[in-house]
Amino acid sequence: MNPLLLSGFGISITVDKRKLVINNKPKNEKLEFYPHKISHDGIVIDGHYGNVSFEALRWLSKHDISLSLLNWNGKLLSVTLPDTPKSGRLRVSQYQKYLDNDFRFKIAIKIINNKISNSLNLLKELSKFYDVVNVLNFKKTIHKEEQYFKNNLKDFKFKTSHDSLKYLKSLMTYEGRMAILYWSELEKIFKILKPEFNFKTRKSKESSRNYNASDEINSLLNYGYSILESEVRKAINSVGLDPSIGFLHEITQSRTPLVYDLQELFRWIVELSVIQLLEQNSLKKSDFVTTENYHTRLKENTASLLIDTMRFNFALKVPYKSGKNYLYSVILEDNVKQLANHILNKTTKFEIVIPKISLQRNDVVSLRNKIELMTPEQRKQLGINKSTLWYLKKNLKNNKSFKIYDKVLTKIQ
Repeated sequence: MNPLLLSGFGISITVDKRKLVINNKPKNEKLEFYPHKISHDGIVIDGHYGNVSFEALRWLSKHDISLSLLNWNGKLLSVTLPDTPKSGRLRVSQYQKYLDNDFRFKIAIKIINNKISNSLNLLKELSKFYDVVNVLNFKKTIHKEEQYFKNNLKDFKFKTSHDSLKYLKSLMTYEGRMAILYWSELEKIFKILKPEFNFKTRKSKESSRNYNASDEINSLLNYGYSILESEVRKAINSVGLDPSIGFLHEITQSRTPLVYDLQELFRWIVELSVIQLLEQNSLKKSDFVTTENYHTRLKENTASLLIDTMRFNFALKVPYKSGKNYLYSVILEDNVKQLANHILNKTTKFEIVIPKISLQRNDVVSLRNKIELMTPEQRKQLGINKSTLWYLKKNLKNNKSFKIYDKVLTKIQ
């Protein structure tokens, strides 16, 4: 994942001889890329009034670079993708599997279980640094709901499409209850980091998806989900699956259910990225724009910071399957390929494998408490520099993450 963000008015993308040329006149910015020497795998346009030439579209297509167009509120409007593999057999098999109620439900429950598992893991990791997070309550609720499904859906065979819809709705209700509890825990962190942003819930009066964010945190989340959606679309396109046929989300006109299905597996990366961005404590209300309808959107620099944070997290290497380390972006693509193989009956079993993240930080709650309560006398006894303790306490006061060098860490512990 390495998109190039273009934002503002007067953007033009053309080709001059062999080079891709991007002009942003108001910023007096000009970028040039020679063939096969561009590091970006996508271009995100968050701007108005510009042009893209036919030759530029051809150039991007030949280099397998997607072009994503965002609306004013960060919602993904469209994506131009490289040519998808021509696999009629895969598409036919996908449609048949969608009509197979047993198959559909098994895939749907794997998606939900994996999403909840990664949500729980993220809360566990965050609880090391935020003592307000109640992981135990979330875990108890999960266990209770899991027992319900094990007792009521064991060896269940769908007989009619009505049964399929009934239990899929039940599954979505289960996921919804987990989401409410999950967001109530994240809300505690948001209130600590940025109380002035006034985050309450993901839902709004207009839509449960909250496309038109009324606060800064929701606008960050919306933007991040749109970037994630673009990445998932590319992965689906690369194997030749039909994005309009999913297994968890229902078929709806002008929607892409399979994209939404697979997005669920990596939403936690967006949520982690937003928290990490807020922990830097550099964002202010002036980094956002409020429209005449009182909706909130990101300024260009804010969007760029969020994309950079997401890029960093998707580039993290974690042990995967064979034990070798892979990027999360590669793991996303591999899970999509494994789903395609299972749909084609190339594999008898399909497992969603998303390695759990481990946050490598040493500013845990117990250490924060020691630093916060440390007196000048204790500092002297431990041989810690006065300016070092001042720096650490300042970051604590501002709810910022911080790094403690091993020499100082050994003394405090």
